[in-house]
Amino acid sequence: MNRDDALKKIKKCLALSRSANEHEAAAALRQAQALMREHGLREKDVSLADVVEVKVKACSTAANAWELRLVSVIADAFGCETFGLLAGRYNHAGNYVRSRHWVFVGMNAAPSVAGYACEVLLRQCAKARLAHIAKQPRNCKPITKTARGDAFAMGWVSAASQLVERFAQPEADKALLLTYIEQQHGELKSDKARNIAKARKTDWGHYSAGHRSGENAQLHRGVGGTAAQGMLT
Repeated sequence: MNRDDALKKIKKCLALSRSANEHEAAAALRQAQALMREHGLREKDVSLADVVEVKVKACSTAANAWELRLVSVIADAFGCETFGLLAGRYNHAGNYVRSRHWVFVGMNAAPSVAGYACEVLLRQCAKARLAHIAKQPRNCKPITKTARGDAFAMGWVSAASQLVERFAQPEADKALLLTYIEQQHGELKSDKARNIAKARKTDWGHYSAGHRSGENAQLHRGVGGTAAQGMLT
């Protein structure tokens, strides 16, 4: 029996140890303890086995402020911890390309649902942002268009956040999730968010336009055509 199989067996035994039948409960607990000693496992190891991580591709390699805000809102709503991963590799043409992913860490199905919500809303927001940028005057500088697009996106996220926050926040063991992240990824470094809108002149109209657009954000219950508990409609 390998470690993963032992963890599964231990979890089943611990579940049985809560049985109303005293003899059954005692036997299950003894078996769980014996397996833990045999494989050098602790209670924390068993709890960590319930922690799952899901990666979602970011819109760009830059840590955009509006994107970070949306990721944070989703993580909080589903009781997850989150962080970004920036990695690079050489493609088939020999060029070095970088990619950024958002990682959701949580218990059981929570990260999968959070990842789904993030993927769908990021796609919708990015599409609406580009459409807003396309409406700007031709003589507008590219950096100003980007700043206006970012202001629009912040407004969009603000409105869409209400859709996500309607859900009750599930309980999560924050310390356990942080222990998992440290074990799997080591000590994480903080990174600065890119917010071009702050450095450029953008009026309230762009944020307002984004807010109105974000009110139409949509999330559906089906993931791959199957029902998922806690999905947004």
